Amino acid sequence: MLHALITQREGQNMYGKSTDVLEAAYTEFYESMGIRLHPVSNFTRDFEALFEDPIDVLIVTGGGTLHPKYYVEPHKAELQPHRDVMEERLIMYCVENEIPIIGVCRGMQHLNALFGGKISYSAPFVVPRPRGVDHMAKICNSDRYIKINNFHSDCVYLENLSTMFYPLVVDEENGSVEAFVSPTMSILAFQWHPERYFESEEGRLFSRHLIQDFLGIPRDDKKPDL
Repeated sequence: MLHALITQREGQNMYGKSTDVLEAAYTEFYESMGIRLHPVSNFTRDFEALFEDPIDVLIVTGGGTLHPKYYVEPHKAELQPHRDVMEERLIMYCVENEIPIIGVCRGMQHLNALFGGKISYSAPFVVPRPRGVDHMAKICNSDRYIKINNFHSDCVYLENLSTMFYPLVVDEENGSVEAFVSPTMSILAFQWHPERYFESEEGRLFSRHLIQDFLGIPRDDKKPDL
């Protein structure tokens, strides 16, 4: 059993009180690979206690928009300031202590921004990518394509990818990054959502195998490599 810290969306309930929100799909997906999740409150004051027990991976989740300073274009979208601060502390701690990091959607964008890249707000794609509709993407350094899900409107274009990362999967038609890795840090990041629904079994398995290989978990599905 591996143990993961996982970040949460910052919100408010009907009484105006601050909340932490974690989509159930994360728990179901990672537990199915033998990874126990430990959700991190955006409001905890005892940061050091998060690492009192061994942590094998940090998962930086999706959902929402980052601070305007990280974007090419200005925006006035709702912010999550406590989450931004907490995620940045967690990311930097894990990099310094060589703890692997997985970024998902907003999490991928946050990682890119923290290391010098930029995000495009409500990206005007040449080929539209409707939310909830899978599309084809190219696996870099190969002639292979994979069908992935899509739940985002902001993106990282190839020219705005941090020099600390290199692309793993790209949306060729729109010139945007769908997944990246780092040659110097233990980081794997997805623009799509591995934990959510895929129209194709191939996309689901590809995502799952990337994570299992990244964390050194034996592949639990005996189907051939994609």
